Amino acid sequence: MSTQPSQHYVDVPGGRVYYEVRGSGPLLLVIGQPMTSGGLASLAEVLAEEHTAVTYDPHGLGESTVEDPSLAVTPEVEADDLAAIVDALGGGTADLFGTSGGAVAALAFAVRHPKKAGAVIAHEPPLAELLPDAQPIRTVVDNVENAYREYGTGAAWGKFVSLVIHDGLVTEEGLTRLLAASRRGS
Repeated sequence: MSTQPSQHYVDVPGGRVYYEVRGSGPLLLVIGQPMTSGGLASLAEVLAEEHTAVTYDPHGLGESTVEDPSLAVTPEVEADDLAAIVDALGGGTADLFGTSGGAVAALAFAVRHPKKAGAVIAHEPPLAELLPDAQPIRTVVDNVENAYREYGTGAAWGKFVSLVIHDGLVTEEGLTRLLAASRRGS
């Protein structure tokens, strides 16, 4: 059953967050990062058969705005944005399904707003800090972020793909190869 979601905005510190609501029942936030509400719309539609399924555009993406684009949007900022959405929908608790960076935001939400968090499903959270090759990976991720700021989405995706197709630990030798490959992609 295909239905149009209701569209909403909530003011948050430093910006305005757009979100969509589908269905009725227990509140379920369906979130990704760096994807907008449209990327999870099909999943939310299925989940809306038994839930109030909410998707959103993370702080500064899609229809959501930020006053100062140079400020970092951290998982804590995203967690507070999600709490504002829960409050705008009447408060209480929300279950969360988060994928990729959305999984990190969902985990941050559970830590920062434990009374608002029900069950959390964290699908493929990019938590490189927990890996044995955390420092070289952090260097590559910083390179991706810098490419985004300097050259835009295409350059950043090229560098990101170089990282995710890498096989095995990122050693200093592997880091040199990854950075060289990502330079060719920009």
